[in-house]
Amino acid sequence: MPKSSLHKPSKVERARSRLDGAVARLEAALTARAAGSPEGSTDTALAGELEALRGENARLKGLNDSVSGRLDGAIGRLKSVIGDT
Repeated sequence: MPKSSLHKPSKVERARSRLDGAVARLEAALTARAAGSPEGSTDTALAGELEALRGENARLKGLNDSVSGRLDGAIGRLKSVIGDT
């Protein structure tokens, strides 16, 4: 069989084929993502939840500081009552 009847793809043709396949997979992934929950709404929901949790964290820190101050005051009064100053 003569060599001319066999056609081996060149490096460029193989690279082009791999590139076409990668682009097709990328397009399929983008289509699937667009069909599912939109990325933007998920990010917005997570950002809102993060902001709410940061607010709750700040509130709890303030409450902790308040309770700590009150406990320190109560301990000081108890020490003065029992004469342990």
